[in-house]
Amino acid sequence: MDHVFNTEEEAYAAYKQFARLRGFGVRKGDVARVVWKVRRIDDSHNHPLAATMFNHLLPSHRSLSESNKAQVDSLKKFGIATLKIMAYMAGQSGGYAATISYLEGKANADIMSVARYTKPLEGRLGSLFWADGQMMADYKLFGDVVAFDATYRSNKYKKPLVVFSGSNHNKQTAIFGFALLEDEEVRTYRWVLLNLVDIMDNKKPSVVVTDGDKAMRAAIDDVLPSARHRLCGWHLEKNCVMQVKEPDFRKVFKKEMYANLDVLVFEDHWTTTVQSLGLMNNSWVKSTYELRHSWATTYLQGTFCTGYRTTSRCEGINAFVKGFLKSTNSLLELVHSLDRVVKVIAITRIYTGSVFKEVRKQIKAVGGLLFLGKDTISTTSVYKFSSTANRRSVRRVLYDPTEPKIECDCHMWNSEGIPCTHIFSVMKYEGLEEISPSLILRRWCKDAKEWTPKETEREETHGS
Repeated sequence: MDHVFNTEEEAYAAYKQFARLRGFGVRKGDVARVVWKVRRIDDSHNHPLAATMFNHLLPSHRSLSESNKAQVDSLKKFGIATLKIMAYMAGQSGGYAATISYLEGKANADIMSVARYTKPLEGRLGSLFWADGQMMADYKLFGDVVAFDATYRSNKYKKPLVVFSGSNHNKQTAIFGFALLEDEEVRTYRWVLLNLVDIMDNKKPSVVVTDGDKAMRAAIDDVLPSARHRLCGWHLEKNCVMQVKEPDFRKVFKKEMYANLDVLVFEDHWTTTVQSLGLMNNSWVKSTYELRHSWATTYLQGTFCTGYRTTSRCEGINAFVKGFLKSTNSLLELVHSLDRVVKVIAITRIYTGSVFKEVRKQIKAVGGLLFLGKDTISTTSVYKFSSTANRRSVRRVLYDPTEPKIECDCHMWNSEGIPCTHIFSVMKYEGLEEISPSLILRRWCKDAKEWTPKETEREETHGS
């Protein structure tokens, strides 16, 4: 109190520092004074204060180091959009605050996107759940059966990653949301499920497929008491291999899981097998038997599970997602990777299986390109790339957002009918979420045989 400042700049700097410590932003007006003196401190507020970990994100407390400013200036010279520069700079830090900032930026671009998180007492990020507009739309249509897989650990913080998925009308994978968990306690799973239901307009699934975690089961019973809980066959088979060394039991277990047996036959077969192999005291065998109503086809007859009866769907989703993740991922890199998962899944809905494999090769090759610069001619942007394998070979891509039109001088689109890695790289820089219809050759699509005469005529002129 009664501290005197000789200049406006000194007074503003001191108040700004106080505001940052308390968790609120400040704005300076035009006030002409000679001497500034602290007469009273009113520390009451009509709004929640920001957590310490997010104080630096308040507009008045944001700042760039001199080296970061130089980096921004350099990127601007190459014609990189401000939004892309901001995303890149956020990626440099890769921490909790940068991840929240990125997801909030997505929410500003897509009003249906939602991110929710918890903040433990120590001020660190606890759990995080997010979903975008497309995920919500898919859940509204196909969220009656939800697979809840929490077996991923591919990030340097070792936070459990949960993927919520299901099956759409073409029996293709639909992602409903992602969550990073603080821990694997019942209260944490309960928080995730409550937010899933709330974000999805209180629609609750009728069947939930999980890997069988006890805390997860308890949370499901609490939040989704009317949902039928089904254990994933793929996870059960993996656990059986690890917990039971008898190969004969594994064969019997697989039959008991998938065969449509009468209840008496199932029970008699199980008892006989366990006794003959001396597994009466095996803890995994006993606990799994107690859960038989959640995995045996005998007890699940008539329960609609959209293809989760077999192991292939859970195994396929698990392997697909893990292909995009690395154990060294920061949280922001992890979120970016999961964004790519969703985009690639969207592409699988367009192309036939064999063509998609070729398209995916082009997408993955984007990481091996070197950005050389960007020029602008009227409404057309000219991007230049080379590859790490051959730096002398320069490819140019023309992008005109007014048409929209993307052309590359490698001519892969003209000769093979799929976008090249250079075109996908431009899509990345421009923030394009979908492949332009002008770059999708109908003959490679799953609905190719649904051509109209007019579309057929247009396809025949491709590459001419």
